[in-house]
Amino acid sequence: MWFLQVVATIVILVLVFALGLSQGEAQERERIEKQRRLEAMGGKNSSNKYF
Repeated sequence: MWFLQVVATIVILVLVFALGLSQGEAQERERIEKQRRLEAMGGKNSSNKYF
């Protein structure tokens, strides 16, 4: 019985790890997209007071 608990725990840990990786990749893509959008709108060194 303890073997099934160990297997279930390992499966859950792998799922949590995989979901965390996919979430991190999504956040990184979103950060890059925001940076591209900011640069397309005038960049970080412009005199626009809103940036």
